[in-house]
Amino acid sequence: MSIGKHIICVECDFPVTLITPPEGNKASCPRCKLTLTANHRNARSRVIAFSLTALIFLFLSLSFPFLTFSAHGNDRIVTLFQSVSVMMQGDFTILAVLIFIFTIALPGLFLLITLYVYISLGRSSPWTGSQQLLIIMDHIRHWNMAEIYLISILVSFIKIITIADIELGLSFLTYVLFILSMTMSLVNFDKHQTWQWLKEKKGAIDQQLSEHHQQHTCHQCSHLSKANDTHCTFCGTQLHGHFTNSIQKTMALLLTSIILYIPANLLPIMHTYVLGDDTASTIVGGIILLWSHGSYPIAIIIFIASVVVPIGKIIALLWLCYNVHYKSQLSPLSKTFLYRATELAGRWSMVDVFVVAILVALIQLGNITAIHPGFGAIAFTGTVILTMLAAMSFNPKLIWKHVPQGQFE
Repeated sequence: MSIGKHIICVECDFPVTLITPPEGNKASCPRCKLTLTANHRNARSRVIAFSLTALIFLFLSLSFPFLTFSAHGNDRIVTLFQSVSVMMQGDFTILAVLIFIFTIALPGLFLLITLYVYISLGRSSPWTGSQQLLIIMDHIRHWNMAEIYLISILVSFIKIITIADIELGLSFLTYVLFILSMTMSLVNFDKHQTWQWLKEKKGAIDQQLSEHHQQHTCHQCSHLSKANDTHCTFCGTQLHGHFTNSIQKTMALLLTSIILYIPANLLPIMHTYVLGDDTASTIVGGIILLWSHGSYPIAIIIFIASVVVPIGKIIALLWLCYNVHYKSQLSPLSKTFLYRATELAGRWSMVDVFVVAILVALIQLGNITAIHPGFGAIAFTGTVILTMLAAMSFNPKLIWKHVPQGQFE
């Protein structure tokens, strides 16, 4: 990795001379505190080892029973694919496909790409497509929801443990180990360091900071480009400085998510059939029911994930869009932290949708008891996805646009 590399922070436009930190340390932007790079010990070997281990555990998770559900004398063996197949049979194909993509397909694809890129970096000449795959890998990372699915499984267990016996299968253990291994792979992965290795393999030369001409740093590979460049000259990614209509796109996505959030709360998120009687449950109704039954921790988790997080994220992004044009008492650094929090928390709203999917897979006992998803689940999934896209479309540089270069707060 090069010493004294010149970059411009992708979130606040502050010029930085980035020096490789010692092992176990990280380097941050002095103005907006964004982590620019982290130097992990034996990072390349660790990422390969943990990614390969995670991929093996994911394969094993799909090969054995996940758990056994017993109620009213009926036993039901459930696999990871069960929630997807049951929803497809109930004409909820879109929801089933999204759950499969977020919890199995994208995590698996992320691990395969990680192995390809990191093994390629150990060769004298990188394999074909490593550059493009590294960009895809960064996009996939935001939509990986395997750990959220695991939390949803635990929430589901607590909800039904009083009415049925649950026996964990071998796949449950391997799925937990898969998530732990993938988490360790992500912990040791550093985007800036990986791109520097790839640049060195390709013989790319970094530009120097200019005192007289405005420049941009690519948010993917940290390569410096000239002011009139719309795309990075190394990896081809569109530069943040040339994002057009960022506020308009964010506002459009937020307004659409608000529209979807209304039916998400009014329509049933799931239907429970007991001896032919249909009981519809909305998001808020389910929370109230859990609270009345004394399941306070679960009620609080669902309330935070399904009500506090989506509403808070919408309000926060609307407020940030407003403050791009109008000043407030809150410092730019505080606004930046608020933006990062909204981007980080958005995925966790999927907990309620995953809980419904797991309950649908578990509780299918014919005319005795059955659970089916409601259209509120589809609307709520749309709300979560749109708020995530809204956060991604917002350009954080706009927060610092009118702040002088020498001003840190």
